[in-house]
Amino acid sequence: MFDSFLTISGWVFFGFAAFAAIPSVVALRLKRLPPSTAATGFPPEWLANSDRPLVSVIVPARNEEQQIGKALRSLLAAETIPLEIIAVNDRSEDSTGRIMDEVAGEDSRLRVVHISELPAGWLGKNHAMHCASQAASGRFLLFTDGDIHYQPGAISAAIAWMRRHDLQHFCMLPKMIPGSLLENVLTNFFGMCFAMGMQLHLMRTRFPLSYAGVGAFNMVEAKFYRGVGGHEPIRMDVLDDVKLGKLMKRSGGRSDFLLADEWLSVRWQPSLWGVVTGLEKNAFASLNYSLLQISFVTVLFLFLFTLPSVLPVLSFCGLVSWTVVAGYLALAALWHILFGWLVWPQQGALLMVPLFFCGPWLMAFAYWRSAVITLRQGGVRWRNSFYPLGQLRAAVYR
Repeated sequence: MFDSFLTISGWVFFGFAAFAAIPSVVALRLKRLPPSTAATGFPPEWLANSDRPLVSVIVPARNEEQQIGKALRSLLAAETIPLEIIAVNDRSEDSTGRIMDEVAGEDSRLRVVHISELPAGWLGKNHAMHCASQAASGRFLLFTDGDIHYQPGAISAAIAWMRRHDLQHFCMLPKMIPGSLLENVLTNFFGMCFAMGMQLHLMRTRFPLSYAGVGAFNMVEAKFYRGVGGHEPIRMDVLDDVKLGKLMKRSGGRSDFLLADEWLSVRWQPSLWGVVTGLEKNAFASLNYSLLQISFVTVLFLFLFTLPSVLPVLSFCGLVSWTVVAGYLALAALWHILFGWLVWPQQGALLMVPLFFCGPWLMAFAYWRSAVITLRQGGVRWRNSFYPLGQLRAAVYR
């Protein structure tokens, strides 16, 4: 009976993985903003009318003195189209606000908004972005983090792509500057799961479960964004970037997602432990703060990732027949092929592929750590503010 279960379940999970993973990973690898994309096709008055910026770039930051000056200067230097940058100093306790003011003194296209108090019913970052969006005057709004490095023409190319495909929302994933070996394994595995969960190949369709958002680069059409209430509907949702994509698509907007490794780059976290702790506020939130959902995902990880790594060892030792676990062996081969194709030709790719199965364990640890910490403290602490779990659960944008 157990052998029959292993035989059937192996092929069932192989079929499920092939259906869910292959198109999504292909999309993650191949859906790139082409390097040749240029600011062509803009109405002439868009570029000629310097009194109204074509795009308003909104950069919320709190205690980011190490990166904010460099990031703002790279934005200002990267574009020749009419733009404004609204840097939001969200209750910083370091030199972030002062550095913003210094850069603003160098270039009139930069405005600084200083926020000293957080109103009830808002998360700090969501409130900062919403406030800046109300003061922005661009036809397009770009929400971006304060540590992203831009190549010249990145924003122009993104607007050109939005116009070409008549989009109301467009997000781009930057190149991840590599770190340690296991850190890179976890980062790439997380990206693989993200692609599968969001079904990225269906982003431009009306399939309602295919949506995405990236904190590094979330661009929206300003009129449409304001028409759906801006950040108001997601004011208390920790997953502000992803839920902005969901909000835009649910409201009838057209969205797209591309890899932008030729245009944007970021060091996501400073170490492997930094990646784990960086998921502390988001991981449990991505499962709607539900123990049932995180338990289901853990069981799914067991069958999709753990058994394919364990059963070949048992077969080699003669404890299980090779024919019984053939489906799981095929699944293990599929994961290694997809992961290898995804990470190639990154630095250390040949070492990352054999360590693929470390990714699920590290990610599961990060998710359960997030759940335990959130439940133990009864909420989420973010940007030096505490948000009770009951309030967050009630405000999840579904």
